[in-house]
Amino acid sequence: MITMLRGLLYLGLIVEPGMAGQAGHLPKPIIWVEPGSVIALHKPVIIWCQGSWEAQKYHLYKEGSVDPWDTQFPLGTRNKVQFNIQHMTTAYAGIYKCYYRSSAGFSEYSDAMELVMTGAYEKPSMSVWPSTNVTSGVSIAFTCSSYSGFGRLILIQEGKHHLSWTLDSQHKANQPSQATFVLDAVPPNHTGTFRCYGFLSNAPQVWSISSDPLDLMVSDTKDLSPAPTEDEALASHHQHRTVEYIIRMVLAGLVLVTLVMLLLEAWTFNKVEQDATRR
Repeated sequence: MITMLRGLLYLGLIVEPGMAGQAGHLPKPIIWVEPGSVIALHKPVIIWCQGSWEAQKYHLYKEGSVDPWDTQFPLGTRNKVQFNIQHMTTAYAGIYKCYYRSSAGFSEYSDAMELVMTGAYEKPSMSVWPSTNVTSGVSIAFTCSSYSGFGRLILIQEGKHHLSWTLDSQHKANQPSQATFVLDAVPPNHTGTFRCYGFLSNAPQVWSISSDPLDLMVSDTKDLSPAPTEDEALASHHQHRTVEYIIRMVLAGLVLVTLVMLLLEAWTFNKVEQDATRR
């Protein structure tokens, strides 16, 4: 009997939001997390759900649970609520959605939001080839390895771009499991801090401690020539002035030689005419 009631309750949770969503008169809620979706063990985190101003009650649903994971009521005229997690543990890691209820019925579910916990296992090691200082357009390879037997390894670039790559780990006897992330023709925006984590295939939201960070510097090939120093700029200026002076002196010399040759030619012509007249 209890099993049947739980099954009916589960169907009610799935059907009610879906039916309201099909009606099309309730806006779909949005869900997000602060300070971020990757949270270290024992750190606090807040899950937000924002819906309609007419919402009377908000429900938070965690994938794998039958009942709503939590329920909150909006305060005053606010159109959002927060679900607080004081200390992050593996029990909170997972995929969440939220929905709300108003006098018009249930809304549809929000988009899914993944909440990851780090710090569950020993940290992996990470290396990069050929170097942490490269020029744009070359290929680089990050290798992440661990003896913890992770099923998958993930490489993350921190910062505003927040890029990530995930690979299955490769296992060899008496060797650490590892994965090599090859980034082809890296652009300058790959400059930043990289870390890798490991996790088990059956618990994708429970990660290891972060590897030691690696700071990658990608130089733009257009900016490879360093700007000259003040002394170098002054020396270049003097050199340019010297070359300009020499060119002017050569030109002046050529003009002088030409004048001398013209005068000599005129003098010779007059001399010949005078000699012819005397005869």
